[in-house]
Amino acid sequence: MHPGITYLHDSMVEAEIDRELRDLLTTCFLKAEDDVFRRRRYYKEPYPNRWVIRGDQQELVAHVGVHEKVIQAPAGLHRFGGIAEVCVHPDARGQGYVKAMLAVIHPWLAERGFEFAVLFGDPEVYGSSGYTMVKNLVMDTDPTSPDSPREPVTAMVRLLSESTWPDGEVYLPGLNF
Repeated sequence: MHPGITYLHDSMVEAEIDRELRDLLTTCFLKAEDDVFRRRRYYKEPYPNRWVIRGDQQELVAHVGVHEKVIQAPAGLHRFGGIAEVCVHPDARGQGYVKAMLAVIHPWLAERGFEFAVLFGDPEVYGSSGYTMVKNLVMDTDPTSPDSPREPVTAMVRLLSESTWPDGEVYLPGLNF
């Protein structure tokens, strides 16, 4: 593992780390809906895994969260890691922190049987880490309603195993991340 990258299971996050995480997230995410980070360390739903990097003064400078999720494809279910809340403090950007963390996260996921990593992000940022666009992912327009219609979403996927991304409609149940 990169010497500056630390894995944190969510159960290990105590009050001080929680405050540091929320401070970093509120610094990096500035849209009105991102105000949620002032109250909690996740956007829509908690995730069990996260990786962080600390700077020279031991301050948090980078973060990646990882959900453990399943997609439903015509040929069956597939486990994937949902990459979320990727951020680097503005003063620490341009040092390759995200790429370094993803290089640690991808094999970690593969070793645990996850077939894919999925994120919603910029192809120019994530393409160099092996992510490609997919357009056959669908989600519920209202995940809280059992009768919710599905809508297509564009996502980025990185293969982590010998599996290929499924053809046909691929359904992601629950909340996006």
